[in-house]
Amino acid sequence: MTVRWGFLGAGFIATHALAPAVHAADGATLQAVAARDLDRANRLSPAGNVFDSYDALLRDDDVDAVYISLTNDVHAHWAIAAMRAGKHVLCEKPLAMNAMQVREMTAVAEETGLLLVEASWYRWHPRVRRAQKELAAGASARCAM
Repeated sequence: MTVRWGFLGAGFIATHALAPAVHAADGATLQAVAARDLDRANRLSPAGNVFDSYDALLRDDDVDAVYISLTNDVHAHWAIAAMRAGKHVLCEKPLAMNAMQVREMTAVAEETGLLLVEASWYRWHPRVRRAQKELAAGASARCAM
């Protein structure tokens, strides 16, 4: 199965980190990009559409999941809008501006059954995964002195 990504925003992180990662990943395609600057959006080389409207991207049936690369103050709004449109969400950090927004976002994720993930690389880092495995197995932490 291929996850068809739609990007909201075409800024630095989307351009230099996420778009190259999606293009290089097996099982992923950058399907669509919505941005204020259509030239920057086009430079991300989506397989499908480029939009000048975030809402238009959310209406695109060829998009399965949305990466939100917008200013922090609009993360909650667009994450909720994306989930209401039936899209899974990967949101740049911080996930929201406050705990109340995060509660609202997670409530919508639970209600819709869609994934809401903050783009924090450490969660999937091999060292963190190993530490989680060790802790789950009951290993005690060791400190070198």
